[in-house]
Amino acid sequence: MPDVLIEIGCEELPASACREAIAQVPGLVADALAAERLPDAPVEVMVGPRRIAMLIHGLPEQRAGRVREVRGPAEQAAFDTDGTPTAAASGFARAQGITPDKLVLRQDGGRRFVFAQIAEPATATAELVPEIARGVVNGIRFSKNMRWGDGTGLRFSRPIRWIVAKFGADTVRFDVHGLRAADVSRGHRFLGGPAEIARPDTYRDALRAVGVIADHVERREEITRELDAAAAGIGCTWRDPGGKLEEVLFLVEHPSAIVGDIRPEHLRLPERVLVTAMQSHQRYFPLARKDGSLEPRFLAVSNGDPAHAETITQGNSDVLDARLQDAAFSFDRDREAGLAALDARLDAIVFHKRLGSMAKKRDRLAAAARDLAAATGLRADAVTAAERAGRLAKVDQGAVLVAEFSDLQGYVGAEYAALEGEDDEVVVAVREHYLPEGPDSPLPSTEIAACVALAEKIDNLVGAFLVGEIPTGSKDPYGLRRAAAGLVRVVNDRGWDIDLAPVLAAAAARLQADGSDIPPDTAPALAELDGFIGDRVAFQLSDDGVSAECAAAAQGAHLGSIVATMTWARALDQAQSDTAFWELWTASTRLVRIAARGEDTAVRFVSVGDAGEDALADACGKAAAGIDRARDARDLPAAIIAAHPLAAAVDRFFVDVLVNAEDPLARARRYALVRATADVLGRIADFTTVTDQRGQR
Repeated sequence: MPDVLIEIGCEELPASACREAIAQVPGLVADALAAERLPDAPVEVMVGPRRIAMLIHGLPEQRAGRVREVRGPAEQAAFDTDGTPTAAASGFARAQGITPDKLVLRQDGGRRFVFAQIAEPATATAELVPEIARGVVNGIRFSKNMRWGDGTGLRFSRPIRWIVAKFGADTVRFDVHGLRAADVSRGHRFLGGPAEIARPDTYRDALRAVGVIADHVERREEITRELDAAAAGIGCTWRDPGGKLEEVLFLVEHPSAIVGDIRPEHLRLPERVLVTAMQSHQRYFPLARKDGSLEPRFLAVSNGDPAHAETITQGNSDVLDARLQDAAFSFDRDREAGLAALDARLDAIVFHKRLGSMAKKRDRLAAAARDLAAATGLRADAVTAAERAGRLAKVDQGAVLVAEFSDLQGYVGAEYAALEGEDDEVVVAVREHYLPEGPDSPLPSTEIAACVALAEKIDNLVGAFLVGEIPTGSKDPYGLRRAAAGLVRVVNDRGWDIDLAPVLAAAAARLQADGSDIPPDTAPALAELDGFIGDRVAFQLSDDGVSAECAAAAQGAHLGSIVATMTWARALDQAQSDTAFWELWTASTRLVRIAARGEDTAVRFVSVGDAGEDALADACGKAAAGIDRARDARDLPAAIIAAHPLAAAVDRFFVDVLVNAEDPLARARRYALVRATADVLGRIADFTTVTDQRGQR
């Protein structure tokens, strides 16, 4: 069974587009095969800066024939009373290329219709390759596209320059948006020329012969080998703190490692400044000595001719030297200015057009960090240090060095603070206040740093929600999902059992007080933000193996703090093996269902001496007291024990008392009692979010 090769050759693709192609092409090929009624087949995707190639393995020589049926008019419209085909039937048959006597009648959806049965012969699979290729070219959705060419409306990341299409040893020739598919690929811009592809299985070797490692998996392995060998040759190890290897992978087709030098005078700069200058724009790799210190050399991956390695190396060293000269100049200017001058610049820097300047942001952070430190029970000097760190956290936004290297924000401020003699705990908090920056990012290492990091995230979240900058779909330009997830991780890591609602309200009040352009009624936005953070709590619990149902049930109990909610959700997950849990689940879901039928929800239960009502009310009061004590202790098993007698009391109530009484006063009172009892059980969990799985256990 032959293989199929399709190569889309284009101008240099961005690394992001290469990753998008790798993710999408297998699905697009599968869809195209299904559309052409071909069997599913293994697909290899190979992507480089100038090509997107796919190898489809083991397709049949032919697509089997079939009899296709097309439904026509209903029987009444197709034939007159004596069975003669009408004009409608004749026209339908003519459109399908058959005579009316070939039409068949069949039941469909309770009525009889005429059908045309059209025999489609077997088709050579090679004839279907053009549609597979077009399906991929037209189907890829890049985040950024270009339009060009013959006016066909093609949107692609970069201009397509050639197409290769092979079915086994046969070349499949067809047009794709004005380009003629053939069997000739193009090699490396400087090291190769045209490459004729004889068969799909020779593709890798044919491209390698013209200076291209087409398979990105092989290319990554080759790059890693090159870097390992170059680093080992000088007794070092290479590092990639910025994850630049994934970009380099899609910048080169013929990788070779080179070793460049860092001029000694630049070594006075902080190490992270040196590393950032290497990685942020140049995508170089720093070298570490055996003792962990920075080697005054770097590695780069060249896409040029290895015969000219010396010239290429000198060029890369010169480029880095120029960037480090700029960094040194900026560093010196900032040091000469000092923290006070940098801080004064914050008044002129806009944080957000509706949320004021960076200076206002600084003041909010200082107050928030102080309040959080006090709320978490830190010592008095730690509260003062948290406030100081919050005040310095944004000072480097006025630094020239951060304007040049935005990746250094936080770090540069900490360096300058240390150089001016600030306390170590303040310096650490300034350096770490952006942490965590992702799901695998480290967390703040101290309590003070954690307070400032929380203050940063809360101010960003509250401000954004109050001005309507809420993430939609995949769009999250301010990184609010990351901020909310970081907030959850920090609080959970520290075990800080603090009620989030007043913290968010305090952040909103600070925004109101400093004149930010936010709505006077902040409650709706804060409620939406609470749900947004709740979603991150559920994601974190899911990572811990807790079901979404238990996460929702715990959040429905409104325990206030993230830590309490997460602890409660884990306990609920365990409690589902307990019979008492399910008896309470039955009682609660029954109460909620019946309470929904009540009319006057403003009525509150007041005893009138009815024995059946009073029995449930007494049981409800006793259970409520025990549940509240257990909630305060964050002890779910104790809450279940306290509530358990209520399950039997609910059963007895519905036997002894007619809730839907004819007397409207009695009916309203009893519905009120049902609601009150449901609310008491709701302090344990929102049982309505939990599916009865007892039969599956």
